[in-house]
Order: sequence, then C-alpha cells, then structure tokens
Amino acid sequence: MRRLRALLAGRRGAVAMLAGLAALPLLVMAGAAIDLTRLYILHSRLVTATDAAALAGARAINDADRDTQIQRWFWANFTRTTPGRTAGFMGSEVTAFTISVEDSNRVVRVRARAAIPTTVLRLIGQDTLVAQADQAARRQDRGMELALVLDVTGSMAGAAMTALRDAATDMINILYGPNETVPNLWVSVVPYTATVNIGRSRTGWLAAGSLDPTAYGSTVWRGCVQARHQNGEDETDTPPSLAPFRPHLWRSTVGRYSPNLGDNEWTNTTITEPNPENPPSDAAQNNLGNNAKGPNLGCGRAILPLTQPRSTILTEITNLRATHRGGTMANLGLQMGWANLSPRWQGLWGNAALPLAYNTPFMDKVLVLMTDGNNEWYDWPEGAPGSCRATGSSPPCRSSYVNDGDADMTAYGRLKENRLGLSNPTNTNARTEIDARMSRLCTRIKQAGITVYTITFNVTSSTTQTLYRNCASRPEAYFNSPDTTALRAAFREIAGQLANLRLVR
Repeated sequence: MRRLRALLAGRRGAVAMLAGLAALPLLVMAGAAIDLTRLYILHSRLVTATDAAALAGARAINDADRDTQIQRWFWANFTRTTPGRTAGFMGSEVTAFTISVEDSNRVVRVRARAAIPTTVLRLIGQDTLVAQADQAARRQDRGMELALVLDVTGSMAGAAMTALRDAATDMINILYGPNETVPNLWVSVVPYTATVNIGRSRTGWLAAGSLDPTAYGSTVWRGCVQARHQNGEDETDTPPSLAPFRPHLWRSTVGRYSPNLGDNEWTNTTITEPNPENPPSDAAQNNLGNNAKGPNLGCGRAILPLTQPRSTILTEITNLRATHRGGTMANLGLQMGWANLSPRWQGLWGNAALPLAYNTPFMDKVLVLMTDGNNEWYDWPEGAPGSCRATGSSPPCRSSYVNDGDADMTAYGRLKENRLGLSNPTNTNARTEIDARMSRLCTRIKQAGITVYTITFNVTSSTTQTLYRNCASRPEAYFNSPDTTALRAAFREIAGQLANLRLVR
C-alpha cells in the first residue's frame, strides 16, 4: 500500500507540472493579444498622421516649405513626446519617414514606420513590434470658373499696381501648379475703373445706332460702355440681346470753360490717349496721369473672358495698367464678373460651351472682387500751363476753376446728369446709392450659387469695409489688406481655399 501511495503522489506532481507547462502558451497568447492590440492602435494613429501629412503636402505642393508643413502635420497628429525627438504616440519610435512628390500628376506620398516596445512578448525575445503606413494624396482641384474682378483705377498706379499683379500671379500659379492647363479650370480677368471694357470687337452688343465712329476723332472706340442704369439693369445678369449697351464717350470740353480750359480739352487732332490695341508701359501711362485726354479717357483694358491656358491669363495680368480719371464704380466690375459666370451669357464671350450651367456636377463658380477705394466720382479740374499740369498739385489748382458740384465722366455720365435719379446729386449721395446697388447685386450673385470673395486694399473707410465684408459669401471670405504684403497673403489664402483634395491610396 505504501508503494501504491508513493506512486500516486508522484503522478500528481507530474500532472501539476504538465498543467503548468500547458498554461504557459496560454499566458504568452494573452500577453501577445495585449501587445498586438497596442500595435493595432499604433497603426491606426500612424495611418491618420500620414493621411494628414499627405493632404497638407498636396495642398502646399508648390510651396517652398512644403516638406516642413508635411512634417508639422504628421507630428501634430502623431503626438511628439519631446521636441526634436522621434518618439511619439504610446512611446513608439519613428524609425523611418520619407516624402516623395510626383509633380506630373500632382501626387504627394508619405511613408512612415514606427516601432513600439512590447510588454509580455519581450519574455520570448520579441522586444518591439513595427507598424507601417504608406499614404498618398493627389491635389485634385474641382472644376471651376473663376472671375477676377480687379480695381485698376488711377490710385492703383505705381507700387500698388505692381503688388496687385504679383498677388494675382501668385493665385494663378497656386491654382495651376506647374501645369499650363488644368482640366475644367477657366479664369477670366475683369479690370474696372468707373466703367468696364467689353472689347471693341463686340459692337453687336451695342444699341443700334449708338456708336458714332466719327465722334472718336483720330482714334477709335476702345470698348468701354455706359452703365445700363434704366430699369435696374445695372444690377442684373441680363445679356446684351435683351438690354444692349451704349458706348462710353468722353466728349471734348473745348470752349466749355473759361478761359477755354476744361477737364478733357481735346480736338480731333490733339488726342493724347494710349493706343487702344497696345496699352503703354506703366511709366508712359503714369506720366499722362490725370492729364490724359481723348474720347476714351478713363477706359481701361478689355475683359479677358474665361480662358484655360495659364500663360494667357498671366500675360493679361502682367499687362494690367492703372487708368486715371472718372472715379471708381466697383458695382459695374462686379456685374461684368457675373456676366463671365452666368449661363445666360453662354456662348457670348467666344466659347460656345461657357459659362456652364449653374449646379454643373463637380464645378464651382467663384468671383473674387478687389478694390483700393470707395465707390465715387472723381473731379479733376485740370490746370493751366505752369500750374497743376507742371507741378502735379492737387485740385482745385487754377484761379479760374469754379467747383460747380459736377465731376468727371463715368459709365453713369457726369454727376449732374443724375442718371442715378437722386433728389440731390452730390458725390456723397451718389456713393450711398452706388453702394446700395452694389449690395443688392452681391446678394443676387450669391443667390445664384456663386461663391464671392472680397478684398479691400489699403482702404480705411469702415463703410467700404463693411460693404465688402457683407458682399462676401461668408465673413471669413472677406480680406482687409492694409499693405502689399497682406494683399499677396489674401490672394494666396483664397487660392489655397479653392484647392479641394482627395486621398488616392
């Protein structure tokens, strides 16, 4: 019996030992589950961080600090534990991080590897587990019709015009990247002063018999038109077939004033205006300044309709010139910007398919309106030889000048013609009325589904700032730019907002 009891006791010890050995794999598996769960969580965070980094890189694909932005977005999502170190989320260590860019198809690829220390698995010699992520983003701009409505009045001469051209160029380069064309992207450029130039070839848009070529003396009608103020047509997108234009004409004022001096003295043989086909250099234009003359006085460069090649658009921006006299009528530039986007004008600008219908799938319509001043008439009384014309003094600057409350010729005629229908046609009252018309026009454009961005440049008037802020589609779509640096930043920010991105892997 004693031998039997000893034998049974030995067997119970062996069973206990076997049971312990059998439990060891179970414990390892439980520990592995913990470590593998941590690896899964790490991998999820790594994918999120590389996604964010790839998208940021696609958005900034043409920026000089693109790679810096990519890394900043990665670490913002991967939670760097110590500045300058590669340790991050859950104590993991980033052991590899690479950025590659395929400019041809605008793809940014971000690859990352991170190792996390194990807990239980290290008991069997597995000290770390590795997660990897490989994400790519393509800069995929939605189709867009974009109208740039730009103030080119005389106050924009000099450094201001240079800044505007640089800012608009930045925007185009951001939108196009290294490409000459981008599928379904068209841009129009609409310069405005106190009138807008529809292009001198578009005589078919004029009211029958309204263009008298002889009235332009030794030059030609350049293409600027009067405001369609009758029946509120200066606040609509009505095409010219239903509401035709009338040509802008600044008639000679020889003999209107005593002593035989006026604010636009000219005859058929003494017209000093830029060539209508080839605008002069900045220097030539600015030298003429407010002393320019001619029937097209105050008429700027013609509208560039929706165009696809980047080089054509950039050339047009480069050729923008400050145009003196008349004043500022931003509502008219805004209206013609709408005409470049409204399907009611489809085929009228030269491309039979443009502008596209509203709500065309994957297409946006965007208008950017920029100004450097208030809506107002300008009054330049001119100077007799040896006074203003020689010294550049501000008006009134000749002894015979009498301010009679009138002002320069604009698309609304002269102030005292009162085409606005004011009870008292003063510049202050006219500004209030034009602002009101512009405000109503903004509302109609936005109601049509067009996204509106507005920019004021070196504008101190709170009234004008409020007008443009309310005109924008949302408060953050308005930019007040007090200087040239802020102006370029505004155009770049808008361009960045217009980029729409999607993941490709």
